[in-house]
Amino acid sequence: MKRLLLLLLWIPLFTQLLGCSGLSWVGEGVQGHPLDRHVRVHCADQGKRASLEQMIADLATREVVFLGETHLDDVTHRLELAVVKGIHRAGRDVVISMEMFGRDRQSVVDDYLSGAIEEDEFLEQSNPWNNYETGYRPILDWAKQQGVPVIAANVPASVWRKVAFGGGLSALDETTRETIASQLLANTERYWQRYDRTVRGHGHVTAAATVEDRLEKVQSLWDNTMGESVVRALGDFPDSVVIHINGGFHSLERDGAARQVLLRRPSTDLATVHIVPSFDVQAATVDAGDPRADWIVMTEPISRGQKSGSLAIYLPRTLRYLIDAPPRSAGPAPLLVWLPDAESVPAEELERLREALGERPCIVVVEPMYSAGSGGLWVAPDHRDEDLAMLSFGLERLRKVLLVQRNLAADQVVLAGSGSGAEAVASVAIGDSDWPVALVALDGPPGWFGMEGLPDPPQPADAHPGPGLLAIVTDENAEAWRSEAEARAQVGAPLQIEVLVDDSAIEAALLDQLRRALQR
Repeated sequence: MKRLLLLLLWIPLFTQLLGCSGLSWVGEGVQGHPLDRHVRVHCADQGKRASLEQMIADLATREVVFLGETHLDDVTHRLELAVVKGIHRAGRDVVISMEMFGRDRQSVVDDYLSGAIEEDEFLEQSNPWNNYETGYRPILDWAKQQGVPVIAANVPASVWRKVAFGGGLSALDETTRETIASQLLANTERYWQRYDRTVRGHGHVTAAATVEDRLEKVQSLWDNTMGESVVRALGDFPDSVVIHINGGFHSLERDGAARQVLLRRPSTDLATVHIVPSFDVQAATVDAGDPRADWIVMTEPISRGQKSGSLAIYLPRTLRYLIDAPPRSAGPAPLLVWLPDAESVPAEELERLREALGERPCIVVVEPMYSAGSGGLWVAPDHRDEDLAMLSFGLERLRKVLLVQRNLAADQVVLAGSGSGAEAVASVAIGDSDWPVALVALDGPPGWFGMEGLPDPPQPADAHPGPGLLAIVTDENAEAWRSEAEARAQVGAPLQIEVLVDDSAIEAALLDQLRRALQR
């Protein structure tokens, strides 16, 4: 009987435990910029690393700077404030433009910055986002201290809801209409393709719509209004750098709101910064000519603003797994990484798989992330995206560790799962070239998997090697899965479907496919 090993794979989400000494931006006498330890900056044109100060020096020469964020990441917000301070310190006057406030609240913002009203009154009247305290208060507090203007740049929430659900622009009176850009200009076809891929499954996709057809869509109203607000600020505050803070989608590839600035003022010297949290920030790289932005910054996840009613601190987490490996003398073994249904017992799954697959493969059974050895959850419903990103990172590290520690055939690695484990596999493996072979058995429709945003298609050099993900599904849900396969194929994420007429044979069919994959 082979000895079963229970191993713990640590997933460090940051390199040191929190505490005042760990938060280097509060320290004194730090060499370089205090955020350097928590970010990695790349000049996208050359794909080379740069320091934060080098990026700030470039941004200080521009007329407009777009900071594209993910809204909830704490280091991102500290980076934004560092950029604003750095440009100001370089001797430039700055104006801060923000997606987070509607135009109808401009007088409230002005009154707060001037000291005419106190913070409590400002919060009551400005309709701030629910992460204002953790995300944007430090920026406004600094602006208030320095006498720096802040532009409430966006369409008021009450207005865009009325346009979307109450009859379009024609339903607005003259005063309300002025809170939206006076002229609506079209975004690019590529922009709307990316938008459709991102929001698919949420009822926001308009089939076969042209860019002109979408001019009055809420997304277009946001981009046009923010772009016009930035251009107005350039006129109102000449010789200043207008720094606009928005969600990354609004300025990705110089499209969206960034494009709207250039359409209205083509000569604008504009730079874009795309900020992305990364669980492995120090290993992050950027290819030369990356089109996402002029500067791409990866930030270390340390804390998260309010989402689904809670805030969060990121802690180191273990991804536990059981392994049953053949002796090294047997030669390089194929590897199966198995994500079981959350209600199963991992040790029993390992025994079942060994009996079904024979002595040759190395079998690894991963425990659900929220588990005490049996049962649990793979992802929590209220922060599914975070958990899937963490699981993806952990499985990638697990694969690398196993290939180093064990005598394995690197070209015979299979990721597979059933039940809720299969749903997790489908999400983390689809389109990922690190998992060229993935197998799942699913007795329901695509569900959350079919609502996930899709990435841009890869460049030819980065195409998935195949065969990709094979989903064994029931006849009842076959059509939904075929539609999903078509959508995934358009972005280079191969998804094959095997349909079973007999629902009771789904697990047997998965085991049969596993045998083939591990013996190829």
